[in-house]
Amino acid sequence: MTEKESTRSSWHRTLAENRTAPLWGKAAEKLRSMREYRDAATVFATPEESLHQARINCLVDGKGLVMPGPSIRKGFFLLPAHSVSFQNLSAAATYKGLEKHGQLLKNDAIEKLSLGLLLTGSLAVDLEGGRIGDGKGFFDLCCAIFQKLGALEQNWTALTFIREEQISLDLLPQDKWDIKMSGAITPYRMHVFNPPCLKPEIYWDELPRPRLKKIEPLWKIYSARTA
Repeated sequence: MTEKESTRSSWHRTLAENRTAPLWGKAAEKLRSMREYRDAATVFATPEESLHQARINCLVDGKGLVMPGPSIRKGFFLLPAHSVSFQNLSAAATYKGLEKHGQLLKNDAIEKLSLGLLLTGSLAVDLEGGRIGDGKGFFDLCCAIFQKLGALEQNWTALTFIREEQISLDLLPQDKWDIKMSGAITPYRMHVFNPPCLKPEIYWDELPRPRLKKIEPLWKIYSARTA
């Protein structure tokens, strides 16, 4: 077991002991007060339950919402601004409703996006913005795909929703492809980290070909690269 895997297991155990339901709606309201949110025409968000109200708010507030499909296999879906009726907002902002209400984006459509705000969940975040996620690396890979296709704004922001007890006072082990968070939002406060803004990269040598083939937008980038 690597240091990162051991750290992840430890945080899983810690969170399993805390059965108090977090007030994610309060965190979503704090996000609404941020300039980065107010300025964003389109927001990318991963499908964690902690972000559900934030995703709904994006649609209520007239923003486009981009989400990955399950395991990014098909790629990304766009829920355009003002495209979802009020009674369908909650369902549309989930995996189950995404394909019904959203538009599947091909790579040429992703290239036309302008994403300045990206949201995700975390197991833990340290005071330098280092993050431990679920171990699948999907958020980091999403960012790298967006960067490769030119969909990220120059000064983009990555924020995570967590509980206060998920702030790590110790630095968390990181891999070279890990995306550092610009800040973390809890139901009670906002933490700002201001990490260096590094361009996400796709580390092809670290991605087995079977995995590449399972992620359509990534496989298309790879195929064009090797043609």
